[in-house]
Amino acid sequence: MTLNIAVFGAMGVQYASVVEESLTDIGDDWQVQTWPCNDDLAARDAIIETCDVAVISADFLLTPGNFGVLMAAPNLKMIVQPWVGTDWIDPGFLPEGLIVCNAGGHAAPMAEYVLGTMLEHVLELHTLHQDMQQGVWRRSGRNSAHEARHGDLAGRTLGLVGYGEIAQAVAERARVFGMQIGAVARSTRETTPDPLDWIGTSEDLPRLLQESDFLVLTCDLNDETLGMINQQAFAQMKPDAYLINVARGEVVDEDALFQALSEYKIAGAALDTWFRYPSNVVDPEADPDRGGPYQGSKHDFLSLDNVLLTPHAAAHTHGADRGRYVSIGETVRAYAKGEPLKRFVVTGTGDNLDGFKIP
Repeated sequence: MTLNIAVFGAMGVQYASVVEESLTDIGDDWQVQTWPCNDDLAARDAIIETCDVAVISADFLLTPGNFGVLMAAPNLKMIVQPWVGTDWIDPGFLPEGLIVCNAGGHAAPMAEYVLGTMLEHVLELHTLHQDMQQGVWRRSGRNSAHEARHGDLAGRTLGLVGYGEIAQAVAERARVFGMQIGAVARSTRETTPDPLDWIGTSEDLPRLLQESDFLVLTCDLNDETLGMINQQAFAQMKPDAYLINVARGEVVDEDALFQALSEYKIAGAALDTWFRYPSNVVDPEADPDRGGPYQGSKHDFLSLDNVLLTPHAAAHTHGADRGRYVSIGETVRAYAKGEPLKRFVVTGTGDNLDGFKIP
């Protein structure tokens, strides 16, 4: 019986060959078909009618109607997504037995983003560049004044909330810069993995908050982590601490974050994930609260001078794109061979499907 693999979305079409490459040595009892999210719905439906495995993409998922039609696929047994976050999934709205897997492959560029934001914060390169443009040389190495100096990473303390692939890649790079590194993870570790100085669980979060010069959020968004970095957490952080969020916006309490930054309770933050997103990222609508540039929050983060704002772009590299589909290929290969699925996330229960209608 042929294993029918459907790869959806513009990026999926671009990297479908990567999935095919992962299957070349397991026989020819499989086929990969693609649909780039265009107006040819008949082609989409024909692929969905026969697919056993569906590789979805953001443009497929966000286009009205696509996901509902996919859920009615008669042979569908597994969905694979080219990203990590699974907070959008409700197992009850998935047919019973449908397997969902996520993908890796983007830890390195995300770690580079994190290190880049830390370096920018301590080196103040943008500020030094602006000074030069204005003819200001007060930060020159010839000025002995204390305030003329910028910072460095060596000897500083990095705290990681979550210790999955992304955090591990951050830790590996931070150690090269001579940083001290602590982390909290969901489960207890019998030994402290290299290159960490210590690792604990959520019970140890207060220690991490109190010790960290840089606090990096890489954890999943779930009931335990929702709003975890709140007003109480900010009160425990150092006044010169710097927050970096590459997890989900909602891991941080929105109101507490804006207050902590606007009142300088911490030194600053680099924010790549947000509480809301424009419907069209190419030509964003006006901000719903204040007009003008669309913001990722009900608060005016653009008014702050101690934040670095990016549009959920930490892993938006060509290397990460390919890496995700390499990861997907490994998952599809394992499924085809009946091997354990490393990237398994959840299985559908169908509990909420009564009366479900395809939108």
